[in-house]
Parts: sequence; C-alpha cells; structure tokens
Amino acid sequence: MKIKIERPDERSARQIFSKYLNTRLPLAEEEVTRAGSPEAAVESIITSTVEKMYSTDDDNRFLEVTYANGEKEELYFKDFSSGAMIENIVRRAKKTAIKRAIAGEPKGISEQDLIAAIHQEYKENQDLPNTTNPDDWARISGKKGERIVYIRTLVGENKEGDGGRQVERVQTGQYL
Repeated sequence: MKIKIERPDERSARQIFSKYLNTRLPLAEEEVTRAGSPEAAVESIITSTVEKMYSTDDDNRFLEVTYANGEKEELYFKDFSSGAMIENIVRRAKKTAIKRAIAGEPKGISEQDLIAAIHQEYKENQDLPNTTNPDDWARISGKKGERIVYIRTLVGENKEGDGGRQVERVQTGQYL
C-alpha cells in the first residue's frame, strides 16, 4: 500500500516551519526588537520566508516543461517544496547564525538567514532534472499524466527567454 502525501501549500509550509523555527532557538535581537516579542519575531520570520519561498517571481522560476500536446508549463521551486526542504532551510539558517556568532558578529537567527538558506537550497536542487531520469523525476515532482517531450531549466533566465539552458531531451513515451 502506498500513501501519497501532497506537497505543502503556503499554509502547510507555515505549520512545518513552526515545528523547526520557534522561540526556543536564539533569534537575532534586531528581529525581536522590530517585532516586539520573540513570538511575533518567529511569526514575522516565518511569514516572510514562506512568502519568498512560494513567490512566482523570476528568482523562483525553475523549469519549463513541454508536453506532447504542445502545451508548456512553467514550474517554480515552490512546486517542489517538501517538509524535508523546509527542515533543510531552517538547518542551513541555524548553521549560518552559528558561523556568524563564532566570527564575533551579532548572534541569533534572522529573516535574512532563512532567505539566504532558501537560495542555497534552490541552488543545490537546480540540477535535479539533470541528475535523474525523467520517469524518476516525474515521480519526484508529482507531475505525472501527460507525456513530456522537452524540459529546460529557467534558473538564471529572464522572462524574455534570454539565458537558461537545456536540461535534456526526453524520449517519447515518458510521462510527467
């Protein structure tokens, strides 16, 4: 028996972040001062982080998939979010805060630490379609159904279509 777990939406992502980012962790003093309390600081940091993670701005564009019927779909990093990714983002932010404290800089986790961790997580995952076969990738992405004829990354490409790179050509018969 298999149980399919959907990818977290923004509301679910907030709940997952709150499991890993809470007032028991050392927060940047400026975050607490700005928000008024540790609880408000955590809520503010989580809200900003989730908004950034789930935005559909150019920085979050990931792939363009062309289906056999000719339709194209633009996918964003948010389309691949998971609880594990969220945990990794918080873990990366903690490491950044620790390194900063060791270097004698201001202590505590900040919103900027989490935003930087999102970018690091995305950079680490940008070659995912290039390192897995299309069937595995379709299973990972949860985008099964229509046959894929072409996939290309949009990371680093502007909306006018300059830049970017081809990931791979997909053989007919493979599905996304």
